[in-house]
Amino acid sequence: MTESVPQQFLVPSKLSVPYLPPNAIHRPRVEQVFVDACKLPVVVLCAPAGFGKTTAALHGFAALKDDEPEARLAWLSLDPEDSDPYTFAAYFISAIAKQLPLSEQLCHAGVHDRNTQLKSLFGQLLFELDRIHKRLILVLDDYHVVDSEEVHSALAYLAKHLPPHITLVLTTRSDPPASIMSLRLQGLVADMQTELLGFTVKEAQSFFQRLGGYQLDDQDVQQLLDHVEGWAVGLQLIVLGLKSKPSFDELKARLDQKNLNAIDYFDSEVFDALPADVQHFMLNTSIVKRFNADIARALTEDINVHEVLEFLQRQHLFIIQFNEPQQWFRYHHLLREFLQHKLMTMTGGDIRQLHYQASQAFLDLGYIVGAVDHAVKSRDQEQIIKILRIYGEDLIHKAHYELVQRCLAELSMDIIASAPQLVLVYCWVEAIFGDARKVDPCLEKAWPLLETSEGARLLEAEFETVRSQAYYSLSRFEEAERASQHALELFPADNTRRQSALLTYANVKFEQRDLDRALEIYEESELLSRQEANHDAVLWSLNQQAQIWRQRCRFDRAIALSREVMDYSREHGVNYGFNACFSLLCQADLALESYHLREARLLINEVGLVCQNWDEFWTQHLFGWLLKMELLKGKPTTARELAQQHESILTREAVSEQLMPYSIEVQLLYWWQSGEVKKIDTWLKATADVRDCYSIADVVLLRSRLYGLCALDRYDQALERLDAVLDTLNTLSDDAFKLERIRLGLLRVTILEQQQQREAALTELKRLLPDIVEHTIVASILYLRQWIMPVFEALDPDALTEDEARCVEQLLILYKQRNTTAKRGEDEVPDGLMALGISKKEWRVLRYIMDGKSNDEIAQTMFIAVSTVKTHINNLYKKLAVTNRKEAISKGRELSLGAVES
Repeated sequence: MTESVPQQFLVPSKLSVPYLPPNAIHRPRVEQVFVDACKLPVVVLCAPAGFGKTTAALHGFAALKDDEPEARLAWLSLDPEDSDPYTFAAYFISAIAKQLPLSEQLCHAGVHDRNTQLKSLFGQLLFELDRIHKRLILVLDDYHVVDSEEVHSALAYLAKHLPPHITLVLTTRSDPPASIMSLRLQGLVADMQTELLGFTVKEAQSFFQRLGGYQLDDQDVQQLLDHVEGWAVGLQLIVLGLKSKPSFDELKARLDQKNLNAIDYFDSEVFDALPADVQHFMLNTSIVKRFNADIARALTEDINVHEVLEFLQRQHLFIIQFNEPQQWFRYHHLLREFLQHKLMTMTGGDIRQLHYQASQAFLDLGYIVGAVDHAVKSRDQEQIIKILRIYGEDLIHKAHYELVQRCLAELSMDIIASAPQLVLVYCWVEAIFGDARKVDPCLEKAWPLLETSEGARLLEAEFETVRSQAYYSLSRFEEAERASQHALELFPADNTRRQSALLTYANVKFEQRDLDRALEIYEESELLSRQEANHDAVLWSLNQQAQIWRQRCRFDRAIALSREVMDYSREHGVNYGFNACFSLLCQADLALESYHLREARLLINEVGLVCQNWDEFWTQHLFGWLLKMELLKGKPTTARELAQQHESILTREAVSEQLMPYSIEVQLLYWWQSGEVKKIDTWLKATADVRDCYSIADVVLLRSRLYGLCALDRYDQALERLDAVLDTLNTLSDDAFKLERIRLGLLRVTILEQQQQREAALTELKRLLPDIVEHTIVASILYLRQWIMPVFEALDPDALTEDEARCVEQLLILYKQRNTTAKRGEDEVPDGLMALGISKKEWRVLRYIMDGKSNDEIAQTMFIAVSTVKTHINNLYKKLAVTNRKEAISKGRELSLGAVES
């Protein structure tokens, strides 16, 4: 999609510190209170509109900076739209990132990741702030407009745990909600209220002198202060009134005639006296929250915008400038309310043309949120259609579905169905984000377009592509396949738009067990997606290819593709989100399978960093992966704790269909190992059976049920189900589902052994051994060790190949090392060696040295790198005070006493 300007979804002026003119009045009394208040985590400046909260914060920070020159100020001007937690997170993190070096990962999670949970995000933010020792004052201006308990509670959590060099300042017209103000009871909040912010006589004298050059008697000033009750805006209105009155006495008489009402007073005493072009400028620009010269020019005609802006600033007419290169402005809230009210009165409420002009101006500048907002308010359907035509597809690619839906909500279905681009935008949003059932009716209504369109064949191809996605979302795979195939027939062979249809087609074949065909299509889709710069499609294609190669037991290829997901994301600056997690978990699964536990732990930790601010499901799911590790290690206490944290995930609904089966599997495996038959029986009764295994997820779910049946001693039923699935999978190509077939085969060995069919179990195990050796299958065996390892022990080494015998020996060693039923102290470091600081791993290495094993043999036995073995040996030499292997053996036997023989 072609763009004339870059898109921006965050308004920069909201993050800019307001500009204070040089003649702004300093009030040392208020400034010192602010400085003292900033010693606490939270400062609340609470007063009605116009009491100078913003000015107090700005001058207060300047005073604080005199004492702390390194202090920095971050600013966020809030709007009602910021009540949305995702929007709040994006602006909040961006405001801090302007002043402090936050990690790229945190900024990405805050600004781009729609899965981010605010409280979790703040947890990571606290971690980083604690390590950035720079003084920061963060002002949230107009916090009263935020109406979200999620935001309030997350902010309270943040404030409670802020490091001492960070202070959060809230300017608000009303007290923050209880979730934040409960911090006051803990002594964490400093209050600056109306009484403090009100002007004193001395401060008012300075105000009149600085802004108007007036020298008034203290008695007169006190009278005026009584009239306005210390209100800063009231004083400013008086100054403006003095400029239009011949004498102060006349002004006082005018004030005495009416109760000072800001709107009425400004209208009669100030606004009416302004030049006509200034009035016109102020009225028209009041429809936007913020504006710069370009937007002002679009909203006014035949007016010198720069002259008017200078006049407004010179006259102190309640206009606030932000420190932006393009000089953005906003009116004081009270003034904007007055201007909008007057504009609506003068126009009879019809200002749709102005909103259209504002929308076009924001569109020209590339600020899409502003363009959409004013297009909707203008109710100009042509403008809305224009935005959707220019940006609709790209907004969908970037997952800004809500913006698209706001536009579509203004259009009738007749209008949508009359334009091909609108049809496609509507259908893609519903197919991916909304109700996929709405796609077919829309396409049927739009079908006449094919009769009038010059590119009817291509348009029909686009229609069939989005239809296939809708069917896929509804799990209507056969219909999805037909629609995607039809789309591919309609597209020319060299058309890159084929990639979306290819991707859906590949997804369908993947779900239908045809992994060989799916792989071919994913590879083609990936190439076209790269040409289209459809990054999400590239990442998904790479991940799915990795899954297929993993099932083929081509682990090296699977790992390479998974790593390419991360490399591609970094290279193109893409929000990789889910794709990153799938990529890392694929690598973690393979690391666990080959018993590379440290590598697996690092990968799981990396997943935790990617998804740390997402829904709680992800945290629970990762507990499942950690549980897998502990089951391999044979640490029952840690495993029990993780299982307790993880098991509630089984009650969740509407979660990831790709990941949930793996959580179910590890929980059922743990329950089986732990003998928790009641929980298993309850789960089996509460969940639907898996009748047909069409996908990898189906196989994993079925294996979970087989664990449950075994735990309940229903071995005959389990074996019958297992054999039926294996018969089906064995009809596929040799490589398809190879990993799952090996894993199911190992479970079959276990069931046969439990049925006391040792010979049948041995026969099955011998059949599997070549694949176990070739592909380094370890974890899938150790998960079943308490039932399957007796079969390994019964194997005749003389009947095995050299590689098979070595593999069996290594597995038996691991089994004995990790067997939680082993005698206490069997692998303990002897006292004589422990006194020298020798660890358990170093003791194991020393035992293998004393057994005469080479470094390579030790590495193979312990499933570690040869370089790691050498490191352990070097450490042993230092601790034993020896220089060679012979001396180490002698010293080791001397200090270990009878431990070796036992």
